[in-house]
Amino acid sequence: LRAMLRAGAVGDVSIMFPMVCGVGDFRDALDVVREAAEGLLEDRVVCRRDVPVGCMMEVPSAVIVADLLARDAAFFSIGTNDLVQYALAIDRANERVAHLYQPFHPAMLRLIRQTVEAGRAAGIPVSMCGAMAEDPLALPLLVGLGLERLSIAPAAIPLAKAVVRAIRMEDARKVAEAALALSTAEEVTAAASEFAAGAFPALLDGPACDC
Repeated sequence: LRAMLRAGAVGDVSIMFPMVCGVGDFRDALDVVREAAEGLLEDRVVCRRDVPVGCMMEVPSAVIVADLLARDAAFFSIGTNDLVQYALAIDRANERVAHLYQPFHPAMLRLIRQTVEAGRAAGIPVSMCGAMAEDPLALPLLVGLGLERLSIAPAAIPLAKAVVRAIRMEDARKVAEAALALSTAEEVTAAASEFAAGAFPALLDGPACDC
């Protein structure tokens, strides 16, 4: 933390804490950041005290209280890999249950929407990282749910850019709203596949991203 605060004096730096479960966790983290800044000042080391501090939204309890966390956080980043795992009580590393790991589960769409809406209401940015952000079938749903920032692997950037350029915001919002009304992951996947086949069929011939 001391190194990041020092770097913040000369560059664009943000700090994000993972595995935040609620407001208490996050406030404890903020206290540690403040203590680090005070220590630097006591040591007469140049630093930036107001480095933006945000939450990784990857624990369902954090999403449930996202409106409360947004009062203290400078930004949110939805971590889909762990959020899917914890929301569905699935160990994605266990081959016996890995097939139940479902990013397109209706609960995931609702968790994403809740986080985005909490961030928007508080005026803080919401981004997403994780394999779901790279999936061409998921991208229209994510855009339609209001996500404007995605963190993805460099190799996946060209396909993601092509998909986003191929869709209209109005259409993305419609398919996202329709998906939110569906009951199963299979139904959501089918709706996303149908939309993709109509909006960017040529892009589906490329390598799919594993989500």
